[in-house]
Amino acid sequence: MRFLAQLALPSNLALFLFGAGILAALWPRARRWSPLLLGACGAVVFGFSSGKVAAALMSPLEYAYPAIHDARGHPEVRSIVVLTAWAADDPNMPLSSRLNASGAFRVLMALKLHRDCPDCRVIVSGSKTTARIMADTLHELGIPRDIVIQDEAQHTDDSAESLGTTIGREPFFLVTSAGHLPRSMRLFARRELHPIPVPVDYQLPRDWRDADLAPSPFSLGVSDLAIHEYLGILRTRLSD
Repeated sequence: MRFLAQLALPSNLALFLFGAGILAALWPRARRWSPLLLGACGAVVFGFSSGKVAAALMSPLEYAYPAIHDARGHPEVRSIVVLTAWAADDPNMPLSSRLNASGAFRVLMALKLHRDCPDCRVIVSGSKTTARIMADTLHELGIPRDIVIQDEAQHTDDSAESLGTTIGREPFFLVTSAGHLPRSMRLFARRELHPIPVPVDYQLPRDWRDADLAPSPFSLGVSDLAIHEYLGILRTRLSD
């Protein structure tokens, strides 16, 4: 199942089709299939690399929830939960440079929310290395040393399970990438938690017509992310 999910990502599907096309070209009995396989590879790469296609896929995910501009509009909230992204465990880098873009956006939003709600505790949940680096970055940016680190979660569902004992049924801000929020909200709701979605790290315009038509590696990556999230939502629905 995991293999099929990975194969469904456009970049992996294109690589599979390319490899199959080359192998078919080398095998006389299958040579007639080679142009078809290579053509399909090109169509997948060109189609999903278009900014318009990537935006059409990602926009329903990224704009499913409104942005939070002022945490003071939610006086009932006492916790800010930040899901980890990715970080490099390299002491030769400045601390802020160890985060990838998604991690940096999440950290900046957590800082903004904490300035609006200084009594809120901050919880960083996710993989061990990234959780530590994101928490250290938040410390350096001015959040006190009472950040809670939950670093045993390898997946979003693990974070939801851990937070069930930490937060219980109280509402909390959930900070993660906008495209990841619909799946996250489903997983947290399944644990009977009450997150308030805080989307960050938008990739492309809301309206696909405003995106570039020309193909780019960036847009192909966004298409991969979108398909990954849709498959995750499907798995969640099937397991309910």
